Amino acid sequence: MKYLRVILILCLLILPAAAETPRPAESPVEAPVDRLEIDDAVKQASPHYVMLVGTDDEQENLLGYIDRSPRSNEEKKALKESLREIWRKYPVVHETEGAVTRIAFAPAAGENPVLTDEENAVLADISRAMAEAFSTPPTGTQATWYDLSIWLVKTDGQGNEAWNRTYPGGDSADVASVLQADDGGYLIAGNTGFRDALLLRTDADGNEVWRKTYGGPDWDTVRAVVATGDGNYVVAGSTGWTPEKNTRSAWLFKVAPDGREVWSRTFPGDGLFTTVDLTGDGGFILGGNRNAGTDDAWLVRVDRDGFEEWNRTIGGNDSGIMDSVISTPVDGGYLAAVRNPWEAARSGTAAPIRLFKTDPTGEVLWTKTLDEMDGGTGAVLLEVPGGGAVGYLVAGGAFCPGSDLPGPCLTRLGGTGDVAWAVTPEIPGVFPITSAVAPSPGEYAFTGTVYAGGPHDGWLVLVDHRGDVTAARSFGGDATDDISALAATADGGYVLAGTTRSFGENGWTAPARAPGFGALAATAACGIALLRRGVRRG
Repeated sequence: MKYLRVILILCLLILPAAAETPRPAESPVEAPVDRLEIDDAVKQASPHYVMLVGTDDEQENLLGYIDRSPRSNEEKKALKESLREIWRKYPVVHETEGAVTRIAFAPAAGENPVLTDEENAVLADISRAMAEAFSTPPTGTQATWYDLSIWLVKTDGQGNEAWNRTYPGGDSADVASVLQADDGGYLIAGNTGFRDALLLRTDADGNEVWRKTYGGPDWDTVRAVVATGDGNYVVAGSTGWTPEKNTRSAWLFKVAPDGREVWSRTFPGDGLFTTVDLTGDGGFILGGNRNAGTDDAWLVRVDRDGFEEWNRTIGGNDSGIMDSVISTPVDGGYLAAVRNPWEAARSGTAAPIRLFKTDPTGEVLWTKTLDEMDGGTGAVLLEVPGGGAVGYLVAGGAFCPGSDLPGPCLTRLGGTGDVAWAVTPEIPGVFPITSAVAPSPGEYAFTGTVYAGGPHDGWLVLVDHRGDVTAARSFGGDATDDISALAATADGGYVLAGTTRSFGENGWTAPARAPGFGALAATAACGIALLRRGVRRG
């Protein structure tokens, strides 16, 4: 996990000028203290807190990035000594494996350890030097790789771009879902990057109508959204995660067409909802993960007002996470896709996608293990539209022969779980599927991001009833661009949503591609798969 941890630290680096983040007159924490939670006050006082790493490997990697900068040897030597001095003054250890979510200061740091203005200025210069090691645009202007714009792309039925729009996103923003509203506009659901859930509403031309954030003082996240049929929306995710308690509550809330919150429900325990679908009676079926000593895939049924009717653990203890769940109208039951990426990372062995078909009460009727699909990447379930025999499509990832990185995989199932066909469309580079739709009988579309070792692009791929590719379109510019959400539109086209560093107010539009942080972002996104393959090969 040490390499993934270093990558995540680099992906979280913040590069503001010290003048933009003045130190508060008073320390943001009360004395005495030997642990400091990373809250907004700390981030304001110490905007480069993620550089206060606590392991020798992490420190050596950061020093190595200074060495790779185009600065003079004298400058690099001075920068490295300044960084070592700050580490000596503020010794820290990490309390969360694999990610920087909390800094625990050693007693040697003293009470109220907060960086000074001068130290922040030094770290700002060190951060710039690290960025210079990876980004030297032809224009000579430094790429602001840490700022993202939320990105909306409208296409026709063949995937040709009609228009695209960008909206301010900030550092570490992400997009979880997109859908078309009754009036032809669009709703984007995502996260601001550090604390809040975000909904952004546009008109039919992509012009922003409103945006609202939701959540409290702790970590809140959105993972899925569904339209309720009456102009409202139900949003699923988690809320209230705190490092001290190391827990979070699964979260479901409903908003009106103007974004006003109608109701909010939490489900106690360390839980997360990752997927939601409507049920035939106007209620909702939710899937995700709950930690009750083991990481368990979790299925929850609620009524139209969000009150729980029942919940079940699916697949036994330590079953993993439920990536997708859909209602099956033919029998009133549900189909769920479950995977265990943690087991894959720990053991270095394959962790296939498992499907569970249930009755209306959540009792499992049959299961199916898809050995050809790899649980290191996510899975999306679709009901095949149209008449005839009921069937399903599973869109996910697989490690193709001769490759150490996942590519897309589509598996078509009959109504009882029998496999009709499985295909791995040939798309260049690494391509975890992020979203999929079945707009009409015999037509499927899926999105993802091609990771090819540098700045990367989002893609839209269309396939026919046999899984053969009929069109493949890339979207992006000269920096790093991701497509993470997809919806079919009423005019027979598609709308794609994600994040971009190429376009928008923070966009970098150099005339040709140049090295950037694309490889790091790709590795972070595919971290579990890469680590698992590394263990397997070792």
